[in-house]
Amino acid sequence: MERIETPITRMLGIRYPIVAAPMFLVSNPPLLEAVARAGGIGAIPSLNFRDPEAFRAFLQSFPETLKFGVNLILKHNPRLETDLAAVVERRVPLVITSLGDPTEVVQEVHRYGGVVWCDVVGLRHAEKAAQAGADALVAVAAGAGGHAGRISPFVLAPWLKQELGLPVIVAGGLATGRHLLAALALGGDAAYFGTRFIATQEAAAPEAYKAALVRAQPEDIEYTAEVSGVPANFLRASLERFRREGGKAWKEVWSAGHGVAFIREVLPAGEVVARIVREYAEARASLP
Repeated sequence: MERIETPITRMLGIRYPIVAAPMFLVSNPPLLEAVARAGGIGAIPSLNFRDPEAFRAFLQSFPETLKFGVNLILKHNPRLETDLAAVVERRVPLVITSLGDPTEVVQEVHRYGGVVWCDVVGLRHAEKAAQAGADALVAVAAGAGGHAGRISPFVLAPWLKQELGLPVIVAGGLATGRHLLAALALGGDAAYFGTRFIATQEAAAPEAYKAALVRAQPEDIEYTAEVSGVPANFLRASLERFRREGGKAWKEVWSAGHGVAFIREVLPAGEVVARIVREYAEARASLP
């Protein structure tokens, strides 16, 4: 398939409305590059880099011809000002904000022509993001890996689109081309794939983490605020291990979403994109 055109693909100049979600300690430059070369777009948290200098070095070295995004945590982030300055200097095409007021980020990014998406889990947060000037909303619904909302993606995405009219990226348990088709049918403009891209050859996750995703079922996911104070989805086995043995929660407890139901092998990220596109075309052709 040559391309799947939506407001999001036009916004960013990409072939497919497939987003490799930014994942703490998992997203890395090889993953972003592989997804971009395959026609999608990936994003990476600035805090995946040990210090601002390392983050700036990444921005300077990432290929100028490839589209990518950076995720900025807004709340309780002492590096926000420094990392935002580096984003502006590099003119990062896409910035995704989480947990806080995005007004300043939107203003700074819009000055150089970049776009800003905001993670939201409900209408109240979405309204604030819209008022701040967000270009699109990431509807983080039930079933998403890591920090996730409680509302079904079948409701959250079309509800936000109905109420606010902004482009919406659907997040929450998505792993296949059928999910991409469903996201677009709901009125979404792109699909957010997180857990599916952890189980790729390029991702920075430990091999044991990737293997656990291949074995896992949706019943193995636990939704809890225990780890960070904000409700999130994790592999239960890693939670139980952490409860028994302790350690650093951000390192020992593994995020995962309900999409583990459809992950049965670790693949190159470019092949994941190609498979999603192929499955999308097959699913669309099979509809009555």
